[in-house]
Amino acid sequence: MTTTSLGFVKETLSEIDPSLNGTEENESYKAALVLLSAMSLGPDTTLLVEFTRLSRTFIATIRERMIRAELWTESETQYDHWFVGDREIRPCCFWADVLVAEGLVVRRWVEEEGDFRYWAAEFSPHEEQCRKVN
Repeated sequence: MTTTSLGFVKETLSEIDPSLNGTEENESYKAALVLLSAMSLGPDTTLLVEFTRLSRTFIATIRERMIRAELWTESETQYDHWFVGDREIRPCCFWADVLVAEGLVVRRWVEEEGDFRYWAAEFSPHEEQCRKVN
């Protein structure tokens, strides 16, 4: 996504999951909307608030979770793992990151595995069991 409109982002979200139609007040819908919007706008809270018309607190909380999960930095977003090829979205990867945004799942680097893993928030290992990449 480059320059885009909120309508386009909502259409894209509907294409990813048609069952979301009519669920605009749902927290998962809102979190997914923020993540898709951040593909074009980056992780800037003010830009995301203005674009999505969602609350600053809601977006700032998502931003904090995404940075902690190393999916976002202060200035960039990481979403390449959502895609197969150039344009096809892998829904499982997208929705895993939406769960991170909602605070239901955490993502941590596991040194022994040399990769990131996702855990339900209540079963997440302590920080000392995982090593931060950055």
